[in-house]
Amino acid sequence: MSRRPTAGFRFPRPAFGSLTVSLVTSLYLFLVTSRDFWTESWALLGARPGTLALVTGGVFCLFIATCVAASWKQVMKPLFVALLLVAAAAAWLMDEDGVFRAEASFQPLQLAVHMLVFGMLPAALLVWVKVVHRPFFWQLRGNLAIAVPMLAVALAIALTHTTKYTLIVEEDLKVADSGNAAGASVIHRP
Repeated sequence: MSRRPTAGFRFPRPAFGSLTVSLVTSLYLFLVTSRDFWTESWALLGARPGTLALVTGGVFCLFIATCVAASWKQVMKPLFVALLLVAAAAAWLMDEDGVFRAEASFQPLQLAVHMLVFGMLPAALLVWVKVVHRPFFWQLRGNLAIAVPMLAVALAIALTHTTKYTLIVEEDLKVADSGNAAGASVIHRP
């Protein structure tokens, strides 16, 4: 039984290793869908570049560890698609000032476009790409070799700098509570 050629031009599916797909997905989630977090972090920690760099590094390590730990043959694509869609929806919600947004300003078309660009297109690309998985024990060893050190780095940063970060946020909130909201990076909304 011979296969008939399909009409039209078909793009060949690119193939990438599961760790590569995990790292690219974590980078996308870290940079693109978390942009409001980074804007707020820059406003809060911009005067303290060392703390900002450590917080950024720690959070990035958590993103990598999470995506690499989930890079298993039957779990990876559905979980990553769900992560991409939830992250895109959360990013839109935060772009619109979250729960503080007036209901009258809800724009379904704006949400649809945002979800298409930041959720559906990356998810479709992920589904289209062929993911090459190694045999189980090689996969386990490779995932652990990346995820465990990333978690260790994130934990070390969290344990050594949580107090400093908490004091910075507390100081900023006191400035906002004192009525001098112009000096605060976090603005309390009614």
